[in-house]
Amino acid sequence: MTLANKIVGNTFLIAVSFLWLILLADTLGWFLTFEQGNIALWGLIGIPTIASLLVAHCGIGDSQWKSKTRIATILAALIPILGVLSYANKTYERNVFSEFYNVEKKEYEVIFKPQPSDTRKFEIKMSSDELRKIVIENATFVANHHYLPNAKFEVNMTFSKINEIELVKVSDYKLEQPIKWKFIELNGDTEFLK
Repeated sequence: MTLANKIVGNTFLIAVSFLWLILLADTLGWFLTFEQGNIALWGLIGIPTIASLLVAHCGIGDSQWKSKTRIATILAALIPILGVLSYANKTYERNVFSEFYNVEKKEYEVIFKPQPSDTRKFEIKMSSDELRKIVIENATFVANHHYLPNAKFEVNMTFSKINEIELVKVSDYKLEQPIKWKFIELNGDTEFLK
C-alpha cells in the first residue's frame, strides 16, 4: 500500500499499530501489575507494544505531517498508559475454601485457603449470625470444624496491593449482609488472593 500510495499506506500502518495498542492495553496493565518479573512475557507483550508505539510515531515520515505525527504519538502513548491505569482500582472475584471453628460461640474463627490441602491461609474472627446460620445448616462437619467450599470474595486492589476483601457468598448462599475487611485486619498469607 505504501508503494502505491504513501499516505494511504502510512495511514493503514498507523491504524494497525493503534489497533494492536488497544488490543494489548489491558494485557499490558495486567502484566505490569502482576508479572513484571516474567522475562518471557516481556517479549510477548513488551516488544509488540514498543513496536506499535514506534510505528505510530514513525509512520508518517514527511516533514509536512509533523503535527499529525505528534498527535499520533501522543494518542498512541495514552492507550497503554490508560491500560496500566485501569489497574489502579480494580475489584476481582476469588473463590476460596473455608473452615469454621467454634461456630456455637459468639465470636468464631474462620480460616480461608485456596484449597483444602493448601498450607497458604489467613484467619479472621467473625460474629456474623447470618453466616453462622448458613454454616450450621449447610456446612460439612469433620475433625472438629465445619467447612464450606467456594467462598466467594470480592478483592479490591490498587495495582498489586490488596486494599480490602469482601465475603459475598459461601457455596450457593449469597450473603444479604456481605462481610468486609481492610487488608490490615487479615492475619496470615493473603498472596493467593492476588
